[in-house]
Amino acid sequence: MPLEYEAIRKSFNKAAPHYQKNAVLQKEVLRRLLERLNDEAQLDNAFSPTEILDLGCGTGWAIETLHQQFPQAQITAVDFAQNMLDQIKPQPYLKTLLHDIHQLPFADASMDVVFSNMVMHWCNESDVFSECLRLLKPGGLLIMSSLGETSLVELKQAWLAVDKSVHVHDFPALHSMGDALMQKGFQQVVVNAEIITLTYADIVALMKDIKASGGHNCLESRKKSLMVSKQLEDLKKAYEIFREDNKVPASYEIVYLRAKKATESADKRASLSLNIT
Repeated sequence: MPLEYEAIRKSFNKAAPHYQKNAVLQKEVLRRLLERLNDEAQLDNAFSPTEILDLGCGTGWAIETLHQQFPQAQITAVDFAQNMLDQIKPQPYLKTLLHDIHQLPFADASMDVVFSNMVMHWCNESDVFSECLRLLKPGGLLIMSSLGETSLVELKQAWLAVDKSVHVHDFPALHSMGDALMQKGFQQVVVNAEIITLTYADIVALMKDIKASGGHNCLESRKKSLMVSKQLEDLKKAYEIFREDNKVPASYEIVYLRAKKATESADKRASLSLNIT
């Protein structure tokens, strides 16, 4: 999906000063993703990473917990929005870097873990997966979350009642991300999803919340003119069909990705398999 990355960068730079207050969904998904990473350590006593990459780190929410879970690890936090990085407090175990995550300045086989929360839907996932495979050490772990293709289905349906233009971001499909990991050569690929639903007083509150947390439709094909008042009124009316208990819902499909880079011995003998739930 062709994206305007400068528009994405501008959006997150603008959202950065108030991101921690506004990004409720991102914070909840992060909590769940960190639990999954902790499960890796609980299930494998040999899992003791010394180099962790927090890819698309935002304001650094994950950093403290990553350090608590793996105090022996050096953490490298990368984001392409300077205002996001400016919110992160310096730590002796931490390096921060302003950079495009599609082409990273790290040596091959230099990271034990690539961790990424709610970033992949803003990227060309195929390019990012290639970089992750390159920089992971043999046996290294990739663990990520992303919004999936059914996210904001109510908003998409409401817009269809107004016009046929593309107004909502095109989120990647669960199966396509799993397939892409397999095609790059990752092993032990596990992909699963859940739905998280937030509720709002009305659609205006929903759209303000999306904007405040950095979310925009940044497809190159999007309609770039401002919404007129009639469009907004029509959209409000169309969205009302979803109202329950005096609230309107916004559903998000949260996709979790887990995969490993093969060890040299495993690379020679193992067959690839994909587990989608």
